[in-house]
Amino acid sequence: MAAEEIDVIKHLLDVEHEASMLILDAQKKADEKIAAARAQSEAQFKEQYAAAVEEIERNEAAAKDEIEKKLAADRESYRRQLASNAKDEPSFNALMDEILFGRA
Repeated sequence: MAAEEIDVIKHLLDVEHEASMLILDAQKKADEKIAAARAQSEAQFKEQYAAAVEEIERNEAAAKDEIEKKLAADRESYRRQLASNAKDEPSFNALMDEILFGRA
């Protein structure tokens, strides 16, 4: 009976070893799948991130150009307005005389 028990124990150890090997193989396959999915996910993220950054930079450049054009137009409009205003030199000179020299 001792030989039978030893054979059963050996068989159980073999089954346990085989089960352990199956678990290791399954773990390796799972790790490979996870690594592949992670790599694909990171590549997809980088691609989408680069596209988003590029779009933001394009929008920023367009907005900057628009603002600069508006600023130039506003500046030119202000210059034209100043040039078209009538200048009252006698009143200005009188004011400067009063401020600087205390005479009216």
